[in-house]
Amino acid sequence: MPDSAHSEELGLRERKRRRTRSSLVAAARRLTLAHGIGGFTVEQLCDEIGISRRTFFNYFPSKEDAVLGSTDEELPQPILDAFLLSGRTDPPTPLIDALADLFAEFGDRLTISREEYELMSAVLHREPQLMPRLFARAEAKSQLLVDLIIAREGLPADHPLPRVATFVLGGLARRSLDEFFAEGNALSYPEVIRRNIDALRLLFPPPPGVARDLPVSQNQEPA
Repeated sequence: MPDSAHSEELGLRERKRRRTRSSLVAAARRLTLAHGIGGFTVEQLCDEIGISRRTFFNYFPSKEDAVLGSTDEELPQPILDAFLLSGRTDPPTPLIDALADLFAEFGDRLTISREEYELMSAVLHREPQLMPRLFARAEAKSQLLVDLIIAREGLPADHPLPRVATFVLGGLARRSLDEFFAEGNALSYPEVIRRNIDALRLLFPPPPGVARDLPVSQNQEPA
């Protein structure tokens, strides 16, 4: 098979895989809202979208995982590498600027719609026992960021800065997601997260002799 035909076949297969995964997640959330997480079976979920039980377990280990959705949407390695390299330039990019770029890149790759976000929020409101699973997923991603900061800054593993930065920026990222999906918002997610990180900077004056040069966000007027 020629390389181009092989690549096209792989592309079609991947698109089909993503469509099936997306259909599973949407159906699992609809059924959860209608009947509760204990009110339907994996078999009923499979019947909803026309796949076999065996196919289901190729995508998710449980119906709870199907409700929570995909966990394989990670940042491409070149973006993570750029974050690490930004600490080795001359002069190094300040950590908070590098983190702002990283979170903005992540936001630029969001594929969830407002409707999907609201549906997931409604599911979690109905089934709060799913929250620990969600927190466990978030903790795994937080640990990745902690490890990246440790590597970028050359810090010992027990240094508090990486965990504090991850905790604070992670909270800002979640708050920014709420703002991004709020009714009437016209800003992109990168614009929202950068605006909130700029606000965070105002809490901490720069050391004496270091000038602060913050960008003017879209809803601010120049002084």
